[in-house]
Amino acid sequence: MTENVLTNQEAQFERGDVLNRPLTSLLVLNWENVAWLLLLIVAAVARFYDVGVRVMSHDESLHALYSYYLYDAGNYDHNPMMHGPLLFHMNAFMYFLFGVTDATARIVPALFGMGAIWMARLYRPYIGRTGALIAGVLIAVSPSLLFHSRYIR
Repeated sequence: MTENVLTNQEAQFERGDVLNRPLTSLLVLNWENVAWLLLLIVAAVARFYDVGVRVMSHDESLHALYSYYLYDAGNYDHNPMMHGPLLFHMNAFMYFLFGVTDATARIVPALFGMGAIWMARLYRPYIGRTGALIAGVLIAVSPSLLFHSRYIR
């Protein structure tokens, strides 16, 4: 049970005193940081491996097409039947950076899926180190969340 108790220095970090710490303190190698790094690597492979192989569904193709319109001509007209502009703007930016492909269209959802795993780490002060790591693992291996992390809708 003592492994879940944060030290005073870690508690300061969790409270938001990040700017008062040297950058080298963020690179401490302990079991927890290594586990989070391995978890993020496994999650990245699961989310990005062959992400462009599957044929797009109708909904995905609409999002990719309207993102392409925004990328190509710079115009975006909000359609209430679709999601808001954030996804379209971020996809247009990915098209700008990496070119227009099916895989590029699915980068943004994959990145948000990775962010959901990392957000579990932010709950360390509330559920402890082990609890946060278990939550991160469950988010990473959830078939439903993995599917939606590889789906642009």
